[in-house]
Amino acid sequence: MLMSTVVKDFYKDKSFCRDNDGNINLWKLHNLFTGANKSSYIDSFLERSVGAHNFVEQIRSGLEGRSSNWYLN
Repeated sequence: MLMSTVVKDFYKDKSFCRDNDGNINLWKLHNLFTGANKSSYIDSFLERSVGAHNFVEQIRSGLEGRSSNWYLN
């Protein structure tokens, strides 16, 4: 459910969707995950928040060239 919400909001969210070229910055991506996580049950909220943060950090690290990233290859 979380990923389907992120993907839907990537196209439709008024505040954090992609730009006209289809690009998105890491701040907006992080906020899409945070917004999707708000609908989680309380027992999985923290775990999903940490997972979303780690995912965005891995993307950032890959973009900076400090590590390889499967999503960017």
